[in-house]
Amino acid sequence: MTVKKPGTNYSAPILYKAFAILDEIAAEQQKMGISDLARKLNMSKGTIHGITQAFLDLGVLTQDSNKKLSLGPTLIELGNKALAGDDLRLSVRPFLEELYSEFKETVFLGNSDGKKITIIDKVDNPTGLKISAPVGSRLSLLAGATGKIFLSAFSDEDLQGFLRDSLPKFTEKTITDRSKYIEEIKKVREQGYATDFEEYIQGVNAVCVPITDMYGQTTAAMWMVGFSNTLNNDKINRAITAMFRISKKR
Repeated sequence: MTVKKPGTNYSAPILYKAFAILDEIAAEQQKMGISDLARKLNMSKGTIHGITQAFLDLGVLTQDSNKKLSLGPTLIELGNKALAGDDLRLSVRPFLEELYSEFKETVFLGNSDGKKITIIDKVDNPTGLKISAPVGSRLSLLAGATGKIFLSAFSDEDLQGFLRDSLPKFTEKTITDRSKYIEEIKKVREQGYATDFEEYIQGVNAVCVPITDMYGQTTAAMWMVGFSNTLNNDKINRAITAMFRISKKR
């Protein structure tokens, strides 16, 4: 059996079979075993066993003493993150618009999985010259001010591990010395915000503040980006005050 994605000519049998298994388990009121799934989905027991074993290892599925399968905690965690992302966009969007209205510079909202930064919302000039990127774009954790904010939430040990490789040189102003970069991260922790003066993109400055939960943990970040001749040092200082003021409203 080859399961194809509706509306396309492409097939990825393992992926679609894996999701078919999850759909079937989710749809059934009673827990299902490998034989039940094989019969329902017209798949071999070997295929079902291989896929479900991987899901068990990842916590996507759980199995009781009778070898019956049910959805596991990993799916709940992923679902909660997805819902949290939607809630975050809804709650922060008015503040992004407020910042854009005041400063006329692109404002982004993003989160991180500890490996990359994902842009989940933005407000920018619909016309004219601007610095922007599509929602859904993935950025390096070393991407200027935004990367500094997320890395400042790392433990010292995790930060050292992440920086064990050589630092990329994005522009002539990029900090590539490991010890200097760690000092920069320590500075970000102390002051609660991060700046980037042409370190990531030549001719572009940025400022970023964390969005924290009730326990003080960084869950997302809000950052402003603009050309260095418009988003200058004075404007960045005013933006920092405004961004802190806005973050306290949440």
